[in-house]
Amino acid sequence: MAQTLAPHVETSWVDTEIEVSRATWQAYQILYYAFIALFAIAGIDKFLHVLTVWEAYVAPGVASLLHMTRAGVTALAGLVEIAAAAGVALKPRIGSWVVTVWLWLVVINLLSMEGKYDIAFMDLVLSVAGLAFTRLAAECN
Repeated sequence: MAQTLAPHVETSWVDTEIEVSRATWQAYQILYYAFIALFAIAGIDKFLHVLTVWEAYVAPGVASLLHMTRAGVTALAGLVEIAAAAGVALKPRIGSWVVTVWLWLVVINLLSMEGKYDIAFMDLVLSVAGLAFTRLAAECN
């Protein structure tokens, strides 16, 4: 007698719904709204210069590598940060990685400048929060 096997249906982990704890959801929400707001504000301020003169944080080597002035790099950074905020808002799984990688690039830029190591360290710490956000976004979306 031939045995009939039920067809094997494999579901993708992407489509699987999981329950997350209230604390996990709250941590996700905190980082979600923080990265949207902070990146949008920082990006817009690259054009307004209310918080600081952002050109002072662009390494000359980076400007040279990009064949741009420091002001041009600052404007480009502002656009990237506004796009990253929108990415987090619309597609947190992808936007969280954009935020994290962008922060690593900022750290590299700052480490190539003398006297900016403290700010580089703080951006590195913020990128760790970005990594945590990527994990939470994978679970909460």
